[in-house]
Order: sequence, then C-alpha cells, then structure tokens
Amino acid sequence: MNAKISQKQLAEDHLLEAAKEFQKCMQCGKCRSVCPVFKEFGNELFVARGKNKLAEKIVSGDLQITQRVEDAINECLNCKTCSANCPAGVSPEHVVLRLRWYITTQKGLHFFKALIFRQLLWRKWPITLGCAVVAIAQRVLFGIGPKNPVRHLFPLFGFAKRRNFPELAIRSAQSQLPEVSPPKKGPRKARIGYFTGCAGNLIYTNVAKSVVDVLTGYGYEVVIPKKQKCNGTPVLANGDYEGAKKLMQYNFDLFQKYDLDAIVVACSSCGMSLKKEIKVFVDDSPELREFTGKVFDINEFIEKNIEFKPEELGRIPYKITYHDPCHMVRGQGVKDQPREILKRIPGVEFKEMKNADTCCGSAGSYCITHYETSIKINNHKVKDIQDADVDLVATACPTCVMHINDNLAQHESKETSKFVIEILADSLRAAKTI
Repeated sequence: MNAKISQKQLAEDHLLEAAKEFQKCMQCGKCRSVCPVFKEFGNELFVARGKNKLAEKIVSGDLQITQRVEDAINECLNCKTCSANCPAGVSPEHVVLRLRWYITTQKGLHFFKALIFRQLLWRKWPITLGCAVVAIAQRVLFGIGPKNPVRHLFPLFGFAKRRNFPELAIRSAQSQLPEVSPPKKGPRKARIGYFTGCAGNLIYTNVAKSVVDVLTGYGYEVVIPKKQKCNGTPVLANGDYEGAKKLMQYNFDLFQKYDLDAIVVACSSCGMSLKKEIKVFVDDSPELREFTGKVFDINEFIEKNIEFKPEELGRIPYKITYHDPCHMVRGQGVKDQPREILKRIPGVEFKEMKNADTCCGSAGSYCITHYETSIKINNHKVKDIQDADVDLVATACPTCVMHINDNLAQHESKETSKFVIEILADSLRAAKTI
C-alpha cells in the first residue's frame, strides 16, 4: 500500500513541477523559429509551445496519455535551444522530462528499457562483454566497407541499413588504464577524478587515454574509480526517474570515497549530469554542492589550469572547425574554452562554421529511436561543415562525433569528427611532451 501511495505522490509531483514551467509560457511561438524538430515537420505538437499545451491539458485531466500524445512528448532532442531563446524564461525540456517520468509512473517502463536501465547498467560486465564481442564481429564482418551484405541484417535490430557505426573497443578503457595514474614528472599538483562515461570507456578509448596522458603529463594524479556506472542521463531522458536517481546517488557516493580536488569529464552529457541534473535526484547538502563545484569538462579544466609553452605543442596541419554540443554550450555554458585550445595548436587553421551551436540531431538515444528525423536534422550540420571547407570537425560529445561521422560518411565527405582532447594530445605527443 505504501509503495502505491508513494508512486501516486511521485506522479503528482512530476505534474506539479511541469506546471511550474508551462504556466510561464506566453504562447508567443518564439520556439517555433529555433526548434530543430519543428523545422523538419512543422507540427505544433512537436514544438515547445505545443508540448506546454499538452502538459496543461494532462495536468487538468482533460487529456489522456494516448500513443499519439506519448509520441509527441518523445519528439524532443533536449537540446535546450527553446529554453535559451524563450523570452518568458520557460524551460520546456523540464516539462518534457517531467511528462516522460509521469508516463512511466502510469504505464510502467518498457521491458527492454527496464532490462537495460535496471539490470544491465548495474551489472556492467554483460555490457562490457557484449561490446567486446561486437567489436570482434565488427572487425571480422564489417571491415570490407559499406557494401558488406551484413548490412542487410541491420533492420532486424532496428538500425538503418546505411548506418555507419564507430568501432567498439575490444578492451574497455577502464581495463587498460590503472585506477590511479601518478604524474609523469614533478610533484603532484592535484588529485583529479575522471568520470570516463560509457562511450569513453567502451568506444572512444583513445579519448580516455588522451585525458589521462595530458593530465599526468602536466603534473596531475588521475583517479578512475573502476566501479563507476552510467551517469544517468540516458535513463532519465527515457522516462526512468527512479533508475536515474539510483545511478546518480550511486556515482555521487562512490566519488565521495576518494579524496579528489576536481572531477573531469570528456562527455558533454556526463558533465551536465554531474554538474546540474544530479541536483534533482540527490538531496541538497554541503557535500553535494562541493561535489558539483568540482566537476569540469576536460576542455574547461585545461583552459583554466594548464598553460602550454609554444615548444610543448607539435604541429597539426589541419583546417578545423568546432561543433558546440548542446549539453556543453547550453547545458554547461562551456563555449570558448575548446576553441581557445584549438587556436593555440601550431598548424591549426581554425574556421568558425555557420550555426556551430545548432543541434546535430544525435541527442543520445534519439538518433536510435528517431533515426530518420535525426539524419534530416544532421543534414543541415553536414552542409555547414562542408561550406566551412575544413579537414576536421572538433567537438566534445561522443554521440555528436558518432552521428556526424555517420552522416559525413553517407555523404562521402572528406571531413571527419574528433574530440578536442584527442587533437590536443596528438599535438603534445608530436612534440614528445607527453
């Protein structure tokens, strides 16, 4: 009985929090001019103003949660563009998230989501093992290129036949790197915790190595708590409030066990989660405020704490532009730091591209559940990249790298996307600094 009362109260709380936001909406329609999804469909249900209206009717009891309503609520990238441009100061993404959480209290969590969020993410080893198996299969089966007949099997698993995937790691970053990496030279400046994130651990292991190499090369001790789990953002974005709460509380408690001066991340969503979203799920306390104040995106940390001498940086002869991940530029307010790092690297010709801070359409799991729409959105990004006439697109988000590279390959473009920290580490390695 208590569980049912608790669940009912939780549902009411979600609606109450949604109401606090949508009641501020002036219905001016400014969001229509900036929403990437609305630009593709022109459907009022898919824009912030329409979702605020849906929320109002759900809260008043005038609207039931039908499949059409649920689909409209799920048509959101959580890119925060509407929030950044709203003259009334509404945060429509908070309305969307609360509605998704409310729907879960009413309808329950989908079986496969429950399996992933409540079981696999907690056990960790099945995902690590599964990624290793897929990584071997990728190298054996997919290595001959886009005409591989194996692609005909993709639709059986819900993937578009033309889709291009990054190579998963046979060995995770956490298995390759020690839990504690001492500074390579000189006295320890500080003890830095590193939240690798799932993508940094299982796909982009070179990013994890680059983070550790740069920090240890400049006198920092790096600690990678091996028991860390998913940051919780994909879980909360898919409507699992309870699952996100447990993950964020777990990671908070885990990192509190280490005597850390700072915590760095190389994933925009992980950074936003540990800096801001965690405050929704973990009880406010001096410890939590101290924790969130310690979290830095790796580009933010480097720009604030490390000064590079000209002779320490090797030449990287590329024309490079930068794509702002939504959860960096709007989620964390980090914009200039990655650009400043790139501009310092010898040989780099930095070129600002048009609409650099426009969402690329990846939005985490959105590019899995709504692939065709996400590609339509990304087509605009690809054109802006091509118009910039560059060799590389630097960014700081794993799913942005993944999605941009996928579509660049489909367009047979010469450009590719990489992390800023990778490019910096390559420059330092070229100069034999790290």
